[in-house]
Amino acid sequence: MNKNVYIIGGGLSGLSSAISLINNNKVNIHEASGIFGGRCRSYKEKKLNCVLDNGNHLIINAYKNTFKYLNDINSLNELTSNQTTFYPFIDLKELKKWNVKPYSFILPWWIFFKSYRPLNISCFDFIKSLKILFAKKNQTVTDLIKKNELIYDRFWKPFTIAVLNTSPNKASAKLLSKIILKTLFFQNNPLKPFMAKNSLDKTFIEPAIKKIKKKGGKLHINSRLKKIVINKNKADKIIFNDKIIDLKKNDIVVLAVTPNITSKLLPYIKAPKKTNSIFNIHFKLNSKTKSIKMPNNSFFIGVTGGVIDWVFKKGNIISITISDANNLNNINDEEISKIIWCEIEKIFNLKKTNTPNYKIIKEKMATFVQSPKEIYKKPKIITKYKNIFLAGDWVDTGLPATIEGAITSGYNVANIINK
Repeated sequence: MNKNVYIIGGGLSGLSSAISLINNNKVNIHEASGIFGGRCRSYKEKKLNCVLDNGNHLIINAYKNTFKYLNDINSLNELTSNQTTFYPFIDLKELKKWNVKPYSFILPWWIFFKSYRPLNISCFDFIKSLKILFAKKNQTVTDLIKKNELIYDRFWKPFTIAVLNTSPNKASAKLLSKIILKTLFFQNNPLKPFMAKNSLDKTFIEPAIKKIKKKGGKLHINSRLKKIVINKNKADKIIFNDKIIDLKKNDIVVLAVTPNITSKLLPYIKAPKKTNSIFNIHFKLNSKTKSIKMPNNSFFIGVTGGVIDWVFKKGNIISITISDANNLNNINDEEISKIIWCEIEKIFNLKKTNTPNYKIIKEKMATFVQSPKEIYKKPKIITKYKNIFLAGDWVDTGLPATIEGAITSGYNVANIINK
């Protein structure tokens, strides 16, 4: 083994760095909680008697490092997708439905076909809005795409919130343009959607843990890092709630934790502070509601004109995602469930019925606000300390705070350490 690497945090950024480091180094992962996965985790929900994911993560074909990670841990077969590339939508205000079919090869030729575009959106509407590719650093999406344009409601708003978890009036147009350019020239069907077939745990976490253990890595749960002792511009000791580790000359520390924890451990680190929440509501269908069917056997549907952003279906569980959901933080669960179930009845044309059993999972600090100001607060992977590196979806990778951003940061830090 070349060196001891102590990875603090067992989310996707920590696990992906471990997977890339495990062949040449002695890897130890320390997770503060009792489970691995961070915001990509699953658990047994007693009330609904099923396994739930804490959130619904839509993966697209252009997520290069996500697919590399899944290949590295031998779990590509744990993904599911629609037979063809399409995104079904419904507008709750007008109860109109349509499919977006963003199939492309190198160039987005799909915008020239009426049946592939959102309802009543012309190819000229898309061409006009491509000015977003030339966005300046201080511009938001609504600086370039006006709210009174139909393409804003039926394409740019849901796209921005899905990618950046930030409303278009706050979201960085420059960051969004980077994502567009990343997918625009992707050679084969970049926007084809995928999702974990069974659970996030079985897809992203369990196979990684299995491989890390097989390769001799050590995993520690309920192991919270309390302090890093610095000596001569290097980490000298790492102090946990249950142990103290004296670092040797070539030992490395990777902080794969949230920005607020990183700033406490390394006060000089300036990181994004403003956060947005994501709400996920899971309903267990009963005999009166089990008839719910997704359009064209899709596993999801996008929603505009309401509170809901996305609806996913796995077996007898309907899972709803509401991004940029800070406005819901102070509403009680019962009230939220009624509001959401009322929208579900409209989406699927159901008869009025009592709200089924549900579980609400609130990630109040799901991502940082990806605004022009906040995104330029993202720190680099390399710190001023020789043996401390950063990983996480909030670290500067040029990507938004997504699964792809988290995994990319893990691989990037591993590449630096492996040199």
